[in-house]
Parts: sequence; C-alpha cells; structure tokens
Amino acid sequence: MTDVSLPPSPLTWAYADDWAEEPPEVAEARRRAREMGAPVPSRAVGALLRSLVAATRAQSVVEVGSGTGVTGGWILAGLPAEGALTTVDPDSALQTAARDTFTRMGVSHTRVRTIAGAPRAVLPRLSDGAYDVVVIGPGTEADGEDGHALLAEAHRLLSPGGSLVITPVFGAEGMLASRHDLVQHLRDDPEWTASVMTVGEGVVLAVHRP
Repeated sequence: MTDVSLPPSPLTWAYADDWAEEPPEVAEARRRAREMGAPVPSRAVGALLRSLVAATRAQSVVEVGSGTGVTGGWILAGLPAEGALTTVDPDSALQTAARDTFTRMGVSHTRVRTIAGAPRAVLPRLSDGAYDVVVIGPGTEADGEDGHALLAEAHRLLSPGGSLVITPVFGAEGMLASRHDLVQHLRDDPEWTASVMTVGEGVVLAVHRP
C-alpha cells in the first residue's frame, strides 16, 4: 500500500511538469522565447490554464505579459471557438512574436487583441466586469504599488465568479518577494477565495466573490 503522506520525489514532479503535450506552435513559441530571453511558464502551468478556461467556460480572458505567445496559446486552446483573448505587454517585439504564434495556430485575428503598453496604463481602459479570467503571468512587474494596482484592476475587470491566476509564485528560496504581498492580500480579502498550488513554478488561483 502506497504511503500518500510521502512528498512527491523530484522524478514525480518532473513527470507531472512534462506530462502535458504542448501544441507544436506553442512549443515553437517556447523555443523562440528562449532565444529572445523572455520568461515562459512550464507546460504544467500552461495545461492548468487551458483546463481552467475550459472548465469555467470562459468567453473572455485578459493576459498580462504576452511573452512570445506561450501562455496565450495554452489559453486559446482551452477557449471555445467564439472565446476571445486580450493580451497586454510593454515589449512590442514580444507582442509581434505572440501574434505570429496565434496566426500559426490558425486563430482568427478577431479573437485576439494584442495591446502594447504598460499594464498599469492599459488595463484601466478595459471594460468593468467584462472578463471571466485575468492572468498575471511571467515577466510581469508585480511588486509593490504595481502589484497592488494590477490586483485592483483584476478586481474591477472580472465578472462575479471570475478567476484570477498569478504565476510564477515560487523561486529557489521559496515564495517570490514580488508575489508575497499579493498572495497575502488574496488570502485575507473576503472578496477573494484563493488557493496556492505547487504546479510548475507555482500558481495562485483566486475566485472573485464580491
């Protein structure tokens, strides 16, 4: 009989992280991200995002941190045919790479809105309560005032019952300092129901319950 109290071994973690099969266009975006020096989520985190948007039947998603389209590619793979993604990044070169990824996936340009600009400047222009999922992804500057500004925007943008995802959460020394205050806020705020998950590089999933 297996002792379920034992922690997973590094081999188990590696298996879980590599288990999901990545769409070839997303795998190419991952390779391109390495060339451009852009951070990317693990395949396990990508698969979780795909499952989340599918399970919640999300129709509209905002992503903060486009990268080369890795995270957005996983999100689009979970959205229904009429679902739409808005992705924001201050780096126009990364946005160009992300658009190329979505085109190679065969995603219509009418389903993806890419906006180049600082998230703190762009997000206030988006409509209140119009989104089912907000993703604050890798490469996002989310420390100090910036982090709390992004959290406030996510609160405003999400429809009741919508989901906020923050990743990464962990580094080599434990929880990332840039995420600590956000995670504590989500835990203590009664309008959020949050969990921290040890998937890939760590994920916070919070449900907006005003």
